[in-house]
Amino acid sequence: MAALLALALVEPITAQAGESPATASLATISVDFGFREGQLPRSERYNNFANVTAWPGQRADDAKFLNEQGLHGDVYRVWLSSPNAPAEDNIFNQCDLKTRACDFSRLDSYLTEASTVSDSVLVNLNPTDFIEGRRPMKHLEPLVELILRNLKEKYPRVDYVEVFNEPDWQFHGLERRQGVPADGTTVQPDRLYRFYRPFYEAVNKVNRRIRRADRLKVGGPALMFRDGKWLQPFLDDYASDKNPRKRLDFLSYHAYLAWDDDYQVPTLYSRDLRQVASDRATIRAWLKERRLDTRIPTFVTEAGVYPGPAFDDPQPKNDYLRQAAGLATLGYWYSRQPDTHMFNWCVRHRVEERKDQLVTRTPDGPLTNTFTPYGNMMLMQSKMKDTRVSAVSDGLEEDNGVYAVASKDRTGASLMVWNWQHTHDRSYRATIDMSRLPLELRHRPVRQRMFRIDATTSNYFADPGTAGLQTVKDRIITPGTFRTEKIDLTPNAMYLILLEPA
Repeated sequence: MAALLALALVEPITAQAGESPATASLATISVDFGFREGQLPRSERYNNFANVTAWPGQRADDAKFLNEQGLHGDVYRVWLSSPNAPAEDNIFNQCDLKTRACDFSRLDSYLTEASTVSDSVLVNLNPTDFIEGRRPMKHLEPLVELILRNLKEKYPRVDYVEVFNEPDWQFHGLERRQGVPADGTTVQPDRLYRFYRPFYEAVNKVNRRIRRADRLKVGGPALMFRDGKWLQPFLDDYASDKNPRKRLDFLSYHAYLAWDDDYQVPTLYSRDLRQVASDRATIRAWLKERRLDTRIPTFVTEAGVYPGPAFDDPQPKNDYLRQAAGLATLGYWYSRQPDTHMFNWCVRHRVEERKDQLVTRTPDGPLTNTFTPYGNMMLMQSKMKDTRVSAVSDGLEEDNGVYAVASKDRTGASLMVWNWQHTHDRSYRATIDMSRLPLELRHRPVRQRMFRIDATTSNYFADPGTAGLQTVKDRIITPGTFRTEKIDLTPNAMYLILLEPA
């Protein structure tokens, strides 16, 4: 799959024309701390471990470090039937219907560490052998029931079951790229739901013995992208399912790119990240058309600016920073959509370094307790306050430019600002006007801290000695109702401003 995707993306995205970094554009950010916009969405709390074979020796230390840094998760996603892991690591091979027994010893540390770092665990189950006909369909439901019953007993934080992983690609798109006609692929869009139904039936049986608050939730179909050619037939089949106990607790898909109908030409979202901005409105319309619950949440269980082995620069130094700013921007667009949760991808990738949140590929091997710029960006997000307030930037030109998110709570106020440029080179001088500061911060000593991530700061790949999230300003001020700051934002640079009682 990676090789074929690489063929589609063989030409790296080259830098486009823009102003010289020495000539900064001007932007103004207007923050009104008196204008509440609800709870701040917390995308940093939705995350992925790569499969069980991805740096297992580091995982326990990683879970401990993430917890210590304030990045304990709401939901972490794990892979229990990954095609990139040996057959003996596939959970479908670890339970026996004849003996009614399961042996999860090969997955135990993986599931334990995920349970340590997150309140809930989402398990991805991909029934490849059943879809490809190597196992009889009549065994799918009882086997899934056996798996889930034992999983829930041994790992109570397993709360979500995601069915499939990119089935539109694995069982259709990949074959289309190899020349198989659309009606000759392993699965067509109108045949996917039949493999989903045994999962919700198994979940219902397991849940009968579990108290309501702890019951499993099931969803999918974890499409490669929000593709109406696949998602709408799936919803059609769900809507027409006459089982009164049918369930679809969440819809899931990934956000890297879109394909044309023949799977020959990819369109990377990184060329314009606003492509995801209307996802929820589209899904809500599809649910409404079928008289389904329009509040079924969306889980974007993978997201990023580098699908597969894609890159901008062959040497990844600059791409690390682009990944960080790009995920902040994707999170921004998804955070403006109700009932939507974007999952970060991922703590340590098995092979693709641009996606790592922790520094993994060094001459001496993976490092413990060391964030990449992407990991530092998530650490910035974790320091934000809980209630979102109005933050408006006039520095956006199409999807590039200056973004801002602000929040407050009883402990203070926060503002995160970044300059998403991807491969463009425009820098900004930003004026930040903060109005109606919280009462607890007015006319009294306040500690103002500013953190920065850029090409030379909080960036292991520029200076390993300052790889952690760097404080670039720390002082005591006495603000009134209003406050103004000025910051310089080089391409893909990120700032966090914290105001807290001294």
